[in-house]
Amino acid sequence: MTQPQEIVHASRQFQDWLSALKTRAMFATHNQSFASMRSVMHRLRRYMNTDQVLAFADALPPLPRGLFIEGWRPCPALDLVSEQQLAREVYDDLTAHHSPPDTIVRDVLTIMAKQLDAHNAKIAGEQLPPVLQPLWPNSGQTA
Repeated sequence: MTQPQEIVHASRQFQDWLSALKTRAMFATHNQSFASMRSVMHRLRRYMNTDQVLAFADALPPLPRGLFIEGWRPCPALDLVSEQQLAREVYDDLTAHHSPPDTIVRDVLTIMAKQLDAHNAKIAGEQLPPVLQPLWPNSGQTA
């Protein structure tokens, strides 16, 4: 039985995501990239309603999709006031592990958008809380 290319290359593809984040955020290890990506993804979904979480997840390749959905339980979306609010939450998650840059939310979103094909990047970007949409590359509002 043949495997879809998406599955065959999933690990390599995710390593590419982690390497790109490592370079962009100037991390020392892929472990820092993984922890940061995971924290941003898990914190981000708190500010998305169920339909947005599922649409965003569907736009991701298998491994990032699994990471994004890991441990998620549907609940009402919270209001996100700013990128800095999310960055502080991520920083609180990671301080025992490492200190992410102030730009960690922007860094993760940029890597995600650039790694997705144009169709999936558009779908994912449309699911973000309004305050984060300008951070999504090619949103037409990029800061």
